Amino acid sequence: MWDGIELWLRKAGGLLLLGVVMIGYALHRDGWWLPWRVTVLLSGIVALVSSAAETRKLIRSRESAETALDRLEAAERGEGEGH
Repeated sequence: MWDGIELWLRKAGGLLLLGVVMIGYALHRDGWWLPWRVTVLLSGIVALVSSAAETRKLIRSRESAETALDRLEAAERGEGEGH
């Protein structure tokens, strides 16, 4: 179970948090020029939709959470060694 939660946090949790923060910030800033507020608001909405899409992929995946997490960690180690 914890593997599934960690996998969701890595793949979709960050997008969810980013979207909520961007939307909240765009709604909070009254002094901004309107096109900037709309751009930040739409970017936040896109992040929320991306989070929902990633969550849907994780739920519908036939791969176990443990296997997917191991694959993700292996890919991160592989990218880190090359730099």
